Amino acid sequence: MNKSRWVEILSVSARLFCEKGYLATTMDDIARELDITKPALYYYINTKHDLLYAICEAAINELIEGVREIEKADGDPETKLHDLVRWHVTMFARNGDMLSVYLADEGELPTEKRDYIRSLSREYESIYRDIIGRAVDEDVFRELDVPMVVRAISGMCNWLASWYKPEGQLSATEIADIFFDLLVEGCRKPAKRR
Repeated sequence: MNKSRWVEILSVSARLFCEKGYLATTMDDIARELDITKPALYYYINTKHDLLYAICEAAINELIEGVREIEKADGDPETKLHDLVRWHVTMFARNGDMLSVYLADEGELPTEKRDYIRSLSREYESIYRDIIGRAVDEDVFRELDVPMVVRAISGMCNWLASWYKPEGQLSATEIADIFFDLLVEGCRKPAKRR
């Protein structure tokens, strides 16, 4: 399989799913946009569900690989949290369409594939929980409902799918730094706030 062609197929499909919606996009639409025949498209993928799964898997795998590296790296919890937020937000600058499809349409996947994608999402959340829990244990953050804080971070970062534009006023890194500042200042013990 031609890897660059496969990446192009995923990219074009993700863009069309974002623009038209997953359910409304046909394989004919994708083939037409790629300027190939439908049989040529089927050389690379069997069904539209397989295509959706490939997009979701690529998005969550890239996200989780970065998060795993941050988790393993040296550093205090606050630094790791900053790196995690920055990684999550800057993913939208690199792969916004793929992440948007993953967030909006993974529920359309067949059960077994959806469960696998969600298991990676749970691993991602678990790493966030561990790092925030460490910050609480080390007395950097006040006592928190850690799962709720992780949901808030995910919601804040994932909401970018609806409004972030790479050509916008702020870069993804600048947005990540604003998010991180809001998060940390809200979680820090009052005596430790700037």
